[in-house]
Amino acid sequence: MSHCPICGIKLPEERNIRFCPNCGALIHSILRRVEAAWSCTLQTRTIVFLATLFLCFTATIFGALTEIDLKEASDMRREMDALEGAIKVAGVQVIFGNNFMHTMAMFIPIVGPGWGFFVLYNTGRFFAATATLMRINPLILLLLTFLHPFAWMEYVSYALAISESFILAYSIAKRGFKSELKTMSIMLTICSVILLLAAIIEYAMIKIGLDLVGWQTIAFNP
Repeated sequence: MSHCPICGIKLPEERNIRFCPNCGALIHSILRRVEAAWSCTLQTRTIVFLATLFLCFTATIFGALTEIDLKEASDMRREMDALEGAIKVAGVQVIFGNNFMHTMAMFIPIVGPGWGFFVLYNTGRFFAATATLMRINPLILLLLTFLHPFAWMEYVSYALAISESFILAYSIAKRGFKSELKTMSIMLTICSVILLLAAIIEYAMIKIGLDLVGWQTIAFNP
């Protein structure tokens, strides 16, 4: 805190300053009140996470239910084929790198959630494209995908990132952004570990031919 929140005077560059030299306000007490004002409990974080996870599924479902003509579906399928070739060459790195890139963007306050839901909506559209070509219900493909553990792991990571973005925006409003950055770094580490494990599992399933809908659950980079 470089300025006194009471009188606004610039505070001396002393680490352990306790009182404002101008108005005498107890600085440490004010800091504690500021921290308490924006602190987020574990219960609140859990509720935000679960609500966000529901919205992630909803965005994908909306994308999967969009109507796509055969020409557009064929074009999207060619993009999938190109991505499949890259995965066969580079393996886990492509899956992890693509998903982690999107996840980092989802952490950004305010714009991160919008980007995340947009990406998940586009992921749903790839289900719609595949369903159009296969002439089946896209929701069946979606349900089959979530029989695989990597799909749940990826969506948990996305929900963690987006929910933390909401909390970061709240902490900015409550002047607690710097303190929340520590929690964000922990969340980012957790997401990276989950996504790496998910990429390893997904690649292994692709290699042995057990992935029922292929690799299109990877968040598409529009």
